[in-house]
Parts: sequence; C-alpha cells; structure tokens
Amino acid sequence: MIAEHFLREIWKEHQSFLGSALVLSDGAPISVLHPGTENLHRGGPDFLGARIALDNGVQITGDVEIHLTPEGWHTHEHASDARYSNVILHVVLEAEEETGARPPFPHLVLRDNLVLNRSDLWDALFRKVYDRSPELPCFPHNILIPIRFKRKVLAQFGEARLEELVDRLSTGDHELQSEGALLERVYQLVMDALGYSQNRVPFRELSSLLPRSRLAFVRESFPNELHKAFEALYFGTAGLLSKPSLEFDNETNEYLLEMNAIWNSILQSLRFPELLAEHDWAFFRIRPANSPYRRLALAAALAARYFSRKEWSVRSSFFEGTPDLPLGSSLYWESHTSFRSKLSTPLSLLGEERASAVWLNVVLPARIAWSRMDSDRAARTHDERRLMEVWGSAKTRASAKYLSITEQELLEGENVSSVREEQGALLLQRNFCEKLRCSQCPVGNRLVQKGWNLARRTMRE
Repeated sequence: MIAEHFLREIWKEHQSFLGSALVLSDGAPISVLHPGTENLHRGGPDFLGARIALDNGVQITGDVEIHLTPEGWHTHEHASDARYSNVILHVVLEAEEETGARPPFPHLVLRDNLVLNRSDLWDALFRKVYDRSPELPCFPHNILIPIRFKRKVLAQFGEARLEELVDRLSTGDHELQSEGALLERVYQLVMDALGYSQNRVPFRELSSLLPRSRLAFVRESFPNELHKAFEALYFGTAGLLSKPSLEFDNETNEYLLEMNAIWNSILQSLRFPELLAEHDWAFFRIRPANSPYRRLALAAALAARYFSRKEWSVRSSFFEGTPDLPLGSSLYWESHTSFRSKLSTPLSLLGEERASAVWLNVVLPARIAWSRMDSDRAARTHDERRLMEVWGSAKTRASAKYLSITEQELLEGENVSSVREEQGALLLQRNFCEKLRCSQCPVGNRLVQKGWNLARRTMRE
C-alpha cells in the first residue's frame, strides 16, 4: 500500500522526520541507533539489523516491522511466521485497540513522534514517493490528525455537498412549485454536465435556446425520425452543422444532406432569438471521444429518450445503473468524433463514469427535492432518508484529480470509496483548501490548536 511505502521512507530518514526524544506507545523513551537495512523485499520484516537503545541504556539489535496500525501484525499473521521471530520494534502510524494479544516487543507510534517544522524535507519526501509536490496546504501536518477523524470530516462535508446539489435545483422558492419546473431545471443541469469543464457555457446557452417546450414541438413534428430531428436541431442551434463538401467522405455528405434538410424544415416552424457559432465552442485539448460533436449527439439522444416526452417524470428510471444509451443510439456519431474524423471502433456516446455523475449529481438530488414537496410529512421524511442513503453509499466511479490528492495527502494512501466521501473531498478542496480557509476547516482548526501556522508555511514557500 502506498501509505506504508511512505512510512518506510520516514523510518529510513528518521533523523530528519522524527523527534530527537522518541517515546514508545507506553510512554517509555527510546533511541534509534540504526534504522536497519530495508528489505526490498525477500519476505520477512521491512528492515533488518536495526539497533535501538531502551531507557535503561540497554541496546538491542534486531528487525523492524512497519504497519499503518498495530492490527497489521495480526492481519498479516506475522506471529506464526518464523521470519518475524527477531522483530524488536513495531513501527505504526497510529495506535488503535488491537483485537488480539499484543506482540511481545515495543510499539513506536509515528503520529506521536513526527517533527513537521521542515516543510522542505517533507516536500522532498513527497516528491520522491509521488513524483510531484504536495498540493494541500496542511500537508504534511495533517498526518498528526487521526485518519478516523479525517474520514468523518469528509462524510460531513459530503452531506453538506448533497444539500448544495439539492439547492441548485431551484433559483427561487417558486421554481419548485411544479414538477414541470423541476424537470426543466434537471434538463438544464444535465446539459451543463454534458459540457464538461470546457464547454459548459455553450451547453447552458443551448438549454436556454432549446427549452423542453421546443423539444416537445419537434417531437410532435417529426414523430417518425426523432433521433435525426433532434440531431439536426442541436447541431443547427449550436452552429456546428456543416454543409456537404468535397472534403468529406460519402457517408458524411449523405448524413449532412439529411441533417440540413431537417434543419431547414425546423427553421420554417421555429424562430430563434439567436444561434451559436463555431467560435463559441472549445475544441483544443479535448479527448476525441468527448468532442463537442459527440456531446451534442448525446444531448439529442437524451432529448428523444427523455426530455421531449410529456409523460417523463423525475421519478422515471433515468441514468440509473449502467449507461442509458448502449451502442446503436446514434450510428453516425458512435463512429465519428467530427465530420472529418472517425473512431477506430464504435464507442457509446455515454460512458459509465459520466452516467454515474449525472445520476448522483442531478437526478437523485432532484428526487430528494421533489420528495420534500410531499404534503405527507412522514412519507416525505422516509423517502428523503432512503434517497440520501442511496446517494451517500453509492460507490464512486469518478477519476478526478482532486480525489487522488485527497487520498495521498489527507487519507494517507487510503481510497475514497463512496460518493459521500468523493463529494466531501470536492467541497473540502474547493471551499477550504484552494481558498486557504484552513482555520475554518475542522482538520485545519485542529492543527491550529496544535500550534500550526499556515502563514509561516506560506512565507517559506
């Protein structure tokens, strides 16, 4: 595990990272004369041939084993392994109650003995292990805070993040007086999510130019060619519907002929206050599979399947579980990234990670918002609790950078496993870490109480 590797690096350089007066878990002093030779890794203890001196001056030579907690000794069944019979010291990150009998040798708890006033050393160690500089302002000092407390903070922030997601479904109290208004807001937020970070603005503008009432009109006008009609609608409104040209292949030109014919028919019935243009869209440094063209085709497919339907409800099955759009939803765009470029193999317009994000960040919060409008208080409370539990306990599928930062610099190598923790990590970094509001963060506040001064660290850096 990454965290144990980090601990081994600390132990090897104990003179830099640990205090000069080390104290064992029972309060007895100890001196490290030699940390031993790292075992890389032929089985057996982590360090061989270490020398320590106890408080009575007696020197002992033997091996050192390192774990995150004392329970690691029993979990890995070292007691019955003869290779560990010469262990003289168990080095752990933090002390926890053990489920079995204590091993018959001293325990050194690193949290109780760390020296954190040389940030340059810690940064160098972090770069050595993770090949980058740390990003959280409280690292490495937050190592002093028990992991259980830090996970509790993430869970609490996750609950606060859920309230943010529910609140953004309304721009005013009147917005949630009808399910129709709520569905319009869900549509807008899904469109926002399809834009990723680079194209959120044009997708938001599209949802304004193409409200659900216009989608319903197109559905009624083109009942026999829904998918083609909605692709023409979205590409035309986005300003990305090209004319047939010699620079395109036959398949693309046939597609464009049909799209332009439908778009011209739509323009005869609908009047738009404005249309977007190609320069409104970002194309640079975007993965081909996530190109604006494929995102627009996905929006069109969702409009045909959900947003244009009068009978669609926030309680309908929507983005639950696996992606809602398997291969076959848009034959042309599953094989293309633009009118000029093709994929080597067809790829669904909706990936599992993006479907999960929409389900957890838009649809479930919408159901919670709708449940709060139930006049039956008991039913409302029951539904809300059930939905919140579904949201919080879901396994995260996100791969965002902020999650790896949280895992390495706050959770000491442990994984963020649930959506509650994932969203808590997002809120923590966005609202506190990036704004250096450390004294207002529960973790930072504890460190301040221990004497940590963010200003001093910032000036050194």
